[in-house]
Amino acid sequence: MKASSLICTLLSVPTVLCASICAQDVKTNIKEYLPCDGTVRQGNVVQIARDASFIELHQAAVERFIKLPKEKQDAINKQGAANELMPYSADLWPDKAEYDRYVEAWKKSRLVALTEVAIGLKDNGNNTYSVLSATRVSENGTMPLTIGSLQYDANKNVWISNNGELKPTAFSAGENYDFGAQSGTEWTMEREDALSKLREVLRITKTTDGKAVFVAYAMSEVSAISGTVIANHGYVIFLPIQSIGANATKPGRK
Repeated sequence: MKASSLICTLLSVPTVLCASICAQDVKTNIKEYLPCDGTVRQGNVVQIARDASFIELHQAAVERFIKLPKEKQDAINKQGAANELMPYSADLWPDKAEYDRYVEAWKKSRLVALTEVAIGLKDNGNNTYSVLSATRVSENGTMPLTIGSLQYDANKNVWISNNGELKPTAFSAGENYDFGAQSGTEWTMEREDALSKLREVLRITKTTDGKAVFVAYAMSEVSAISGTVIANHGYVIFLPIQSIGANATKPGRK
């Protein structure tokens, strides 16, 4: 992670996928997270909205951060991850009371819905599935679900995109994560050739309290020749769970 990327990400739209914990043999029961019978669950593409008090305190920390030598910047970045509450550092908060106010301001962060979506999986046989999705129109237009072209192979526990296979690692996050304590699986594919460097990530998790599922997707591609960003997009989907089988409908049905 580049110096300053961690501390600056806290103010950005949360498309960076992080905090995954690698495992040798990751097991995923996809039916625990998404309907797999041709129905879809209603949810929203969401982002984190920061309280004004947090933005002010965070900016002060950023200004101190950029004045630090690179060694200290790197050390601070290693202590946490993007989209998580930053741990205390005397270099960033000489006054511990200011950090305490920073924590309280962070707790005021909230989820904001950007547009309604619906998502589920269709059983294709042989323990493989395709994505069913329907993006509703919001006041700002529509947001296409780029995961619509992905295929899931439960036999190998991999997602297959046009770019290749996304391989699994276990994922967990605690209460200091922007989206709350949760666990699940993160699938990643990285490819580099003479033309570009590409990274694609899909993460599906359930909150510790069992009340919601999060589906997060990110894809970035950078030109190997010029360093120009070719593609960089991502989103986080929030799917509330009221009960087993609740909030699931056939595509096109209200």
